[in-house]
Amino acid sequence: MARRFSRFGAGALAATLAAAGLTLSSTSTASATDWGACLTGADDTQSVFARAAQVSGVPEDVLLGVGYLGGRWSHHAGQPSVSGGYGVMHLTDRPVTPVSAPDKGDSATGLPTRAGTLLVAQERTGLSAERLRTDPVANICGAAAVLASYQPGTTAQGPAGWSKAVARYAGTADRQEALNYAGLVFDVIRTGATETTDLGDTVTLVADPGATLDTAAVSDDRVLEPGVQELECPSTVDCDVVEAQYRRTGPAVTQYVNYDLADREKDLSIDYLVVHNTECTYDVCTRLIKGEAEPNRFVSWHYTVRSNDGHVDQHVATRNVAAHAGNWYLNMHSIGVEHEGKAGEPGTWYTEALYRSSAQLVSYLAKEKGIQLDRAHVVGHEEFMSSNYKWDPGPYWDWEHYMALLGAPIKPDRRSGPSQVFTVKPGFTDNARTLTGCFATETQPGRACPSFGTNYVDVRTAPSDSAPLVWGSTDHVSDRDARAVAGHKFSVAGRQGDWLKVWWDGSAGWIKSPKGEDANVVPSQGEVVEAVRPSVPVYARAYPEASAYAGTPVPYQGQPTVTAPDGSVLTLEPGQRYVVADTTVPADYYYAKSFDNSLPGDKTVITGKQEYLQVWIGHRFGYVKAEDVKVLSGR
Repeated sequence: MARRFSRFGAGALAATLAAAGLTLSSTSTASATDWGACLTGADDTQSVFARAAQVSGVPEDVLLGVGYLGGRWSHHAGQPSVSGGYGVMHLTDRPVTPVSAPDKGDSATGLPTRAGTLLVAQERTGLSAERLRTDPVANICGAAAVLASYQPGTTAQGPAGWSKAVARYAGTADRQEALNYAGLVFDVIRTGATETTDLGDTVTLVADPGATLDTAAVSDDRVLEPGVQELECPSTVDCDVVEAQYRRTGPAVTQYVNYDLADREKDLSIDYLVVHNTECTYDVCTRLIKGEAEPNRFVSWHYTVRSNDGHVDQHVATRNVAAHAGNWYLNMHSIGVEHEGKAGEPGTWYTEALYRSSAQLVSYLAKEKGIQLDRAHVVGHEEFMSSNYKWDPGPYWDWEHYMALLGAPIKPDRRSGPSQVFTVKPGFTDNARTLTGCFATETQPGRACPSFGTNYVDVRTAPSDSAPLVWGSTDHVSDRDARAVAGHKFSVAGRQGDWLKVWWDGSAGWIKSPKGEDANVVPSQGEVVEAVRPSVPVYARAYPEASAYAGTPVPYQGQPTVTAPDGSVLTLEPGQRYVVADTTVPADYYYAKSFDNSLPGDKTVITGKQEYLQVWIGHRFGYVKAEDVKVLSGR
């Protein structure tokens, strides 16, 4: 079951129409970039190139290479070339097509059909066509806007990352012509050049012998686009497309809903599958994702699984970043799957049809995207720090049954020798509890929950059934902070009778697990980390170091830490040991701030050298820097 159709951003649309001999409306839809800053300042050509690079995010050597190929940086008094290009940057005013029947002795060689880059510059900057033709400063700024609009979402500040944008600037629909043009530009970048222009100033492009054209990027047909062009779903599940809305909500390009365009198959790894529950009925959630309810709310997810029959809807293509986790790093690297149900209504919603369809979908996605099928990568929303308090899928989601359906059951996996690593496996049906706060509504407080199976064991402050839960937690259905959920791994620091001492959120906690059939944990294995100094912070997002942002338009995003339930920064101390969940954590940040990719640096991936480890900390995962810990055997 597949549907294919194309959508284009405004800049791409202008070029496409121009290539067909058509034009856009003269109404300006200028991007949010401050092109006035590009126009203001020193007017010598070298300074204008430098300023245009800073404002647009296009590397200066790329701008200079493109400009040199037009007319060696001369303006030519605003008169067109033989192929209809104007100014320093050879902005093409209209499509130019070869004469179909040239006179004897005439030739159309060298005049391929070309898109109107001047039209794109006009649409992007809001400047008039006349000014873009005749004003050399505006001409350079306009070309920078065109190249920025053509940038396909990769990030490099080196020339290679702009290969596709340069090729598109050629304005030809013929791929080989575009490749040849880009090759000529990169020849200039490699060799460098110095010229005195017809305006009387001297311009220099410093040689970059290592500049290499990325021919694969030029040949790549993919573009950043909204919608679901092809349904991504296993053939064994009844699936359909119900697209999430993607539209502007105000005049600024930063005002939009409902997800962010990306090319995650190329630029970002997908490492997690996040299990959510909807907290609304299927019909209400469908209206929400389509924008028929709360139309300006920025929230989305990739899939919904219906309760009564396991039907699946895809809302966002997996290449794009949905707004489902309240944690941008997790959004960047995950696929969000919502399950029709309410976390505070035990036994009411999670049908076997839902479990089985979801498991088939998640197994399919894991295979397609290379995601590990384990509890470190198939995770609940509650298991990562979010911008607000999240506790789904909650205590009534049967993780043990779900992981078994995925073909990755929670079971003893210690292969040889002793180990202090254990995995939580409390059962479900025979782990029934009577919690509080169930069936709450906006107008009615919750009431006592019926006795029902749960997926966790308590973590207490001392080895006693009467000891308080850690963090002052309660039996309220949403109180997650003292719950070790099925699949959670921890290192045992000691034993007292039926109780195991574990490290939990930076302090000691106790889990009851009698030996034999009543055990709540099973033996496991793995590596652990231990802090090498006091007060090692735990990070909520594996963002790059500050130096990784140097030379890009993307502001440093910091390295946000995990907040403990009491509001303090969660830290690890020497002597405490926590189980490693993943050692291959990408340190990166995807900058996505506009609807039409028009802001400087928009759709850029910043990749750092910082090494992180994903660890089981408490009820959540966190990240620690490799230099802050030592990695030890769990034995």
